[in-house]
Order: sequence, then C-alpha cells, then structure tokens
Amino acid sequence: MSSESITISLIIPTYNRAALLKGALESAVNLDYPPDRYEIIVVDNGSTDGTSTMVKHARDKNPGFRLGYIREERLGLHNARHAGVWAAKGNILLFTDDDATFHPRWLRAYAEAFESYPEMAAAGGPVRASWDVPPPPWLIEFIGDAKTFGMLSLMEPYNDFRLNTDGMFYGVNMAIRTNVLLETGGFNPEAFGGLWLGDGETGLIHKLWNRRLLIGYVPDALVYHHVPPERMTVQYFRARMRNQGACDLYSSFHRTLPNVPSILGRACRLLIRNVGLWIAAAAVKDRTDVHSLNIQLEAACTQAQLTYMLKIALDKKLQSFVAKKDWLNDLRPMRDSPNVQD
Repeated sequence: MSSESITISLIIPTYNRAALLKGALESAVNLDYPPDRYEIIVVDNGSTDGTSTMVKHARDKNPGFRLGYIREERLGLHNARHAGVWAAKGNILLFTDDDATFHPRWLRAYAEAFESYPEMAAAGGPVRASWDVPPPPWLIEFIGDAKTFGMLSLMEPYNDFRLNTDGMFYGVNMAIRTNVLLETGGFNPEAFGGLWLGDGETGLIHKLWNRRLLIGYVPDALVYHHVPPERMTVQYFRARMRNQGACDLYSSFHRTLPNVPSILGRACRLLIRNVGLWIAAAAVKDRTDVHSLNIQLEAACTQAQLTYMLKIALDKKLQSFVAKKDWLNDLRPMRDSPNVQD
C-alpha cells in the first residue's frame, strides 16, 4: 500500500459535549495531512445540547474539509463507533474522543506507519494530559513515574516505534485497518451515557491478541486528552474504578458465561474475601495519600464487581447482553443511511 492509497476516516463519537467537540474539530482541521486524504465523521449519540448546530458551523467554516455528521439515537459508545464505521470510506479508521486535541503530525504519523508496515493491523500512540487547571499535588504523586495511567487514559510507554502481538491502545488514540475491524467484529459495548456495562476497546484488543495480529505503537501520533477539574478528585477516581470493575467482569463473563449458581458462589467468595477491605476503605474515605487511595480504589472496584455479578444472576436480559458476540453488524445499514450528512 502506497501513501497515495491510504485514506483515513477519523471517527469522533460525542454525547452532550458540544463545547469540547468544537475544540476537537478545530484541531482536526489543522492537521499536517492533505484534506482530500481524510474525512472527519462526528457521530452524535443522541445529544440535546446543540451539537448538530455546532458541527454545521464547523462545516461552513471549513469548506475544504470532508466533515460528516451522523445522528445515532441508540445510546452506547459502541453504537456510535459502529455507526461511524459503516459510514466511513477510508481504509484506515482512527478513533478518538470528543475531549481530545491532536498534534499536527497525528494523521501523517499513522499513515506513514501503516504504509511502512503493511503487516500492522492496528496501532496506538501516546496520550498526554491537557490539564484545565494545575493538577493537585496528591494526583501528581499518585501518578508518579508511571508510563501508563489508565484512570485518565494517559500513556507514553516508549520513545520509539514498537510492533508486536501484545500491543495496546486507548480509545482516545487508536487506528485500525478497516478490513481488520470488520473481520474481528468491531467493539464490545462500553459506556451508555454515564452507565458502564462492558469492555469497549479492551474487548477489541483481546480479539486482536487472540488472532496474534500485530499492534503498533507510533510515538509521533500524539493526542492530548482534556482533563477537567472534576476528574481530579478522589470521587471521580472511585467512580472510574467502579467502571473498571464492571469492565473486568464483562471481559471474563463474555468469554464464558457461568450458570447462575456459579455466579452466586463467586459473589459469595468475593464478599467474604473483601469485607475487611471495604471496612478499611470506609475508614479512609476521601484521603489522598497513596496508601489510602489504593485501598479506596480497590474497594470501589470489588464492590462494583459484586453488584455486577448479582445483577447478571438476576437479570436474563443482562445475561444475553454479556454473552452477545457481534455488535458491529447491528448497524450495518448505516453505510447507506440518509442520516449521514456530508
């Protein structure tokens, strides 16, 4: 594949964050890549805040760019992503979030990497924080010298290009060949508005790992992730770990869903094993030293797992949801949908 044959579809799902999306679109039309070689697809997942009007203004302001808009009413990040997939015309798909901005070389770095390594199925790049306000000292101490910090989707593990079968990426900065995404069945469910039920791009990564497909790390494909003050709190971190608990259980049960007695037995064992931890977490609630934070976050994760297991055991619809393997083809008709506005 030559660079002339590489076309990129940049897919940005959004939900009621028009102000943030505006910044992402302004960044997306200032990339060091020919405008006729990429398209931008905004997928509005049922917003009520004037997102469509803002996108129309962005389109009118940038007539030289292919800026498409899709309205996807079925709530769920995977639904928004898949609606974008079926509308996309590129042979490389880039996914990001509406609260991201991009280094000018972002698209070019991915295009050059996919050209140079035709065996590369997917890739990710560094994600740095864009702090709205200076982060509190406890947060800097908690992050420490970690190269990857999942609770804020930050990562910069290497300085050089890597290509292996156990690579990873975050949904705010990922690229994948269109045919690979279609062949692997797309994304699993993740967030439904503020409710977290699945493992999203983590599930996609597992599919790539299981197939031994090569995932690259492209150090020049840099994204800046917006971090507002409300994400710099212990309360947010506890909520994030509750989501992680649900994500981990979904990953486990999605592979093989146990029967109800097995799920209840596992819930009882988790309760017995962690009751002491939960008491300790209550005693140090909202403290910000590293030790107390770790206790609170582990407790939040395991408490969420107990709740998730009980819900699965009692809810047949949730059992079907967790066991379902193919979410991508639910939205196949979107490729020719009149809701796609170029």
